[in-house]
Amino acid sequence: MDIEFHYYMTYLIAARAGFAPADATVLAQSAQEIDDNHIAFEVGTNTPFAYKNTISQTMNILRPQHDEHVFPIFHFIPGEPDAPSAQRKDGGKSAWVATPNSPLANEMLDTALRSDNLYRIGASAHAYADTWAHQNFLGRDHAFNEMPRDPGESLLEGVLDDIPVLRIGHALAGHKPDIPDLIWTDGRLVNPTIVNADRFMDAGRHLFRKLYAHNHGTAWGTEQDAIAASLVADLRNDIGTPGTKSAAREIRVARYTARALTAPYGSAPIPDYREGKWSDDAFVEKRAEIATKLAIYLAEHAGLVGDTLSFGIRMQCTWKDAPRYQDTDWFKFQDAVKSHVEECWGVLLRSVPDIAD
Repeated sequence: MDIEFHYYMTYLIAARAGFAPADATVLAQSAQEIDDNHIAFEVGTNTPFAYKNTISQTMNILRPQHDEHVFPIFHFIPGEPDAPSAQRKDGGKSAWVATPNSPLANEMLDTALRSDNLYRIGASAHAYADTWAHQNFLGRDHAFNEMPRDPGESLLEGVLDDIPVLRIGHALAGHKPDIPDLIWTDGRLVNPTIVNADRFMDAGRHLFRKLYAHNHGTAWGTEQDAIAASLVADLRNDIGTPGTKSAAREIRVARYTARALTAPYGSAPIPDYREGKWSDDAFVEKRAEIATKLAIYLAEHAGLVGDTLSFGIRMQCTWKDAPRYQDTDWFKFQDAVKSHVEECWGVLLRSVPDIAD
């Protein structure tokens, strides 16, 4: 999934589940920040306020496991190899395969909900929702992720298929799993036709149920079923008619933002999402202008080059208000990421012992 679900739809789901607009914004921004948090920073170096963040995404497919916690905790939570949705034509199975609504994904989200920390709930909601979009892929380099070649694929795509390092997650499927209104084919599966809208709506329904229970208790009946059905119907309308070619994202985003202004969703505008807003509010870079521009360029356009972390360095920055840095959204989000990794790594080790190998 991308920003459409992780930010806009997550906001609408949270608002419908009873979160106030301001809280829904923090939760949704945290969910999207998981994808944008791929630069390693050190802020306030050699001061009493020194702080190093923990990345939750990697843009460097040449070094996908430079932080072994990134994929299995935030993007490809290991699921259930015997799940009906995971049945492959070749009969292959893996304990690492992501499957929707898996017990491990539920356990991780439950740890976040128990913390009652909006930043951590949003971060975990990202990973929970991704179990639908990223199902049947592994968060590691493996032949399991190889996709059958389409007849109309370009020569370049065929060449990329043969580069082993690209066999990570859904890299060989491109962005197909992340586009809400797309219908595509996963030729590895017994049931190969994928309607993303169906997957996304199932994710939305389950995430709503978790968030609603957090706010209202665990009781669930016909009234809650009706609310969930209404939410799914609204989001389906906003996504539009699925097809083998996607409509323009801007059209869908306009519908999400309009939906937020209605009474069931809090009657408040969804703030525009700007990547780096929380970090920009918290600190500034200390390095020379040209070095900063280079680092930003690499972070945004690296492709095969990757994160600044891949060079073994961290971007050196200074707090805008050092004594109050712990009050910033960026710090609160980063602290939530650290807490979530710490607790969920233990959960992973119990469920998939060989993950530490």
